Amino acid sequence: MYKLLIVDDEDFEREGMAQMIDWKQYDIEMAGTAWNGVEALQKIEALRPDMILTDIKMPVMNGIELIRKVREKYPEIEFAVLSGFGEYEFTSQAMEQGVRHYILKPCDEDRIVAAIEKVKKEIDKKRQKEEYLNRVAPQAQKQLFRNLLLNRGNGSAKQIFQMPEEKQKQPSQTFRLLVFRSREPFDGLEEFALGNMLGELLEGIGKRAFVSTAIRSDVAVLISDIQPEELAPIVGRIKREFVRIKKEPFQTALSDSGTPKSLPEMYRQMEELFRFGEEAKGELVFHSRMFDGKKQDINVLVDFDIVGKTQDYAELLQSLQLTFLRMQKRGYSQQQKKERMEWLLRWLYGEALEIEDGCLEDGSGQSLMVCAARQVWKNSSGEGILDSRENMRYREALEEIYRRFQDQKLCLHDLASGTLYMNDDYFGRFFQKMSGKKFTKFLLESRMNAAAQIMRLEPDIMVYTVSEMTGYAADGQYFSKSFKKVTGMKPSEYREKVQMGVI
Repeated sequence: MYKLLIVDDEDFEREGMAQMIDWKQYDIEMAGTAWNGVEALQKIEALRPDMILTDIKMPVMNGIELIRKVREKYPEIEFAVLSGFGEYEFTSQAMEQGVRHYILKPCDEDRIVAAIEKVKKEIDKKRQKEEYLNRVAPQAQKQLFRNLLLNRGNGSAKQIFQMPEEKQKQPSQTFRLLVFRSREPFDGLEEFALGNMLGELLEGIGKRAFVSTAIRSDVAVLISDIQPEELAPIVGRIKREFVRIKKEPFQTALSDSGTPKSLPEMYRQMEELFRFGEEAKGELVFHSRMFDGKKQDINVLVDFDIVGKTQDYAELLQSLQLTFLRMQKRGYSQQQKKERMEWLLRWLYGEALEIEDGCLEDGSGQSLMVCAARQVWKNSSGEGILDSRENMRYREALEEIYRRFQDQKLCLHDLASGTLYMNDDYFGRFFQKMSGKKFTKFLLESRMNAAAQIMRLEPDIMVYTVSEMTGYAADGQYFSKSFKKVTGMKPSEYREKVQMGVI
């Protein structure tokens, strides 16, 4: 059945068309009549007809204005136009508005019905298209959302909200990404159940779930902007209810607020949150505020341009050594140092710190530093069982140097014979071959470079503290001579220039 509204300022013609034609036999319901465009707009709002048969020339608001206003608000409504002889200008304007069916006055029933039958066909085409889109759109929407999260293809995030079921339901200016993650992938039924359950619970607090998609072991849902505290009870209820469908436990993470352009970044944030989530067992929803303090701390302490990227083990040890010196200066306990290294490994590789025997025995944390360096190197260098014995021996020597970095008694003989069980001369030649420097020069430059860097990063540090941290006596006399030999200035001069912003 199709609903028809007739609009004409001439009472005789308007009522004649409405009453004299048996519209029911053409599967048409006569919804009503109006005598001008203004009255027609009021009745359209109340009656929502499928089609309108309207005159062109009318007082107050003519047919062209009526068509234009209806097209803006109700684009699904189809028109047929009544026009008098010589009103071709109006007819052409109607055609510009997308009207393709008009009837020349005076007209009879056959011509009116013929035009209306053509309008019905236009309506049928629209309905079939919309029915098809309503079937296909949800899957297309999910695929588009998935591609945007993975930063694939050329789709625009705005397209997500242009699907039929999302018409006139645009999201707020910002939104969040909610991700459910399980060890085993979610199947189609589980994803559907999660999305439906979440959508219903969010609607209960005036929020929405816009679209969901499955990516490996994740179900990602785009939702209204919401605070973690508001979301936690909802996630808790879903977990309690969902156990009937999926026995495998899952974790949940909520991104920071974002706009459509930031979808890939928001999904990448999920990896970070799930990596750190092991530190927050018992929390219903992982979110960035839970980790902000430690995250900022590790960002300040670690040079990520070196750690995890360098292919030089000595450079990696040097960089992590500086991290531990700074933690030592700030009075971190052994447990706090261990926590920071746990975070570093989770951040870089999503894995826990592997604590080896002896890693936590020395209070300085040097063994812990070496332990972390080994794990970073294993993940970043790609070296494994095919690594040469020579390279492994060289890394062992470097580890001993940095493990005993603050030991004033460290020397070639002590390291070679006492720790590595090698002849002094052989070790000296071996180390110079592998590093390109004599052992004494390597140790001197490593310590002085560390001293210079910690003064740049901690400009309030006392010189005697730097001296002790880098393996020299607290009085600083020999340290001062060594520092000037490498840098060309005394430590106090160097620190002063740092404080002045010259270095």
